Amino acid sequence: MKHTNIIAMALAGLAALPVIAGETSEPTAGELLQGINMFIPEEGDPAYKITANEKYGTQWYADAAYGYWQTDNAIPGTNRHNNYFLLHAALNQRIIENSVSGGTWLRAEFSGSWALDGRSAKKSSHFCDGFGSVSWVHTDVYGPAEAVIPELSVMHYFNGGKSCIIGGMVNLTNYFDCVSIANDSFSSFVNYSFVNTSIVPLTDANLGVILQQELNESNYIMGAISRTDSDYRSNPFRFSDGHGYLVVGEWGRIFADGDATFRLTPFYQHIDNDGESNQRNWGVGASIEYTLCDACTVYARTGIARYDELGNAAELSMGTHLKLIPSREDDFLGISYGIFRGAINNDSAPAYIDEETEREGHKYEQVLEITYSLQLNDYLKLMPHYQFIQNPAYRSTSHESIWGVQTVLSF
Repeated sequence: MKHTNIIAMALAGLAALPVIAGETSEPTAGELLQGINMFIPEEGDPAYKITANEKYGTQWYADAAYGYWQTDNAIPGTNRHNNYFLLHAALNQRIIENSVSGGTWLRAEFSGSWALDGRSAKKSSHFCDGFGSVSWVHTDVYGPAEAVIPELSVMHYFNGGKSCIIGGMVNLTNYFDCVSIANDSFSSFVNYSFVNTSIVPLTDANLGVILQQELNESNYIMGAISRTDSDYRSNPFRFSDGHGYLVVGEWGRIFADGDATFRLTPFYQHIDNDGESNQRNWGVGASIEYTLCDACTVYARTGIARYDELGNAAELSMGTHLKLIPSREDDFLGISYGIFRGAINNDSAPAYIDEETEREGHKYEQVLEITYSLQLNDYLKLMPHYQFIQNPAYRSTSHESIWGVQTVLSF
């Protein structure tokens, strides 16, 4: 649920929020944190409403999309095609102004998906009802008719803007593992396996606290602790008997004159198994992205975990954005490929058992996605995409070929 151009601008160090720092060619204190947390638009992009509301301390954006996809080889029990309307919106509202440190802000986020026909509305209609990297062919589809609030928190800058604390109901995907070309299903790849790491169990809609520190103009560190027991249909502000929690950290380094970013994201997870023996999971994810030139940016992710609630114990994915037509610099061709290894549960059971053959499933799963973003105007783009999934959910004898198109309207 992150927004790609926010992070890309931040980690390249190309802009600073005007209410915090004036225009300057030199890096300013807090610039990295501002870029991760605030909504900084790309140059000349009027679709993100900031400038007109600077004096009120208001930032917001909204993406609305129509998504259609189909397959000729649907897994039994799933539908061959789906129609959905999707909506994602976010708000930063300054509640206490401080021109030196950056002030205190309210953060709110809304996301939802609604089926547009009876077939898509069936809960078993999704292509992949399995585990891990292909739980959904679109990461922001929650169900046939469902709306969620992934984040409602307070963000406070201090230490001259070089430190920040965020607390409340937090969405960790907005801050950790922010690969600029592979973290937003409305502006890049849509498959779950490429939007976020499938190794680090980044939670949202749960109570948590994030502490961020900018070390210098090229390095930052973050740490967070979050509950993991609340799902989208429960109120995380109410007392819960669950004792699951996640501790996650990240070190980020910007190098190659701002063209490259490396991130290292270790985690520890305590999984509450409802009175049975609790499970302790830990692991580490890493990513690197590099802008080779104006027309090409590449990324790679990897990670390994002891166990994994998401269904993967190891991953390796890589991809690129290519601008093929110089006269259309806002368009790009996106290609991403990933290979994933199935998790072994704490009772040493395999990741998947085929219900028909009662045999162990395949140990590896592969996902390929090809998409093209056609920017029709400042607010509207058309994104056809193709996905090929080998051994989806670690089934040993099946594959999926998925064709889709997404029309995105950005405000």
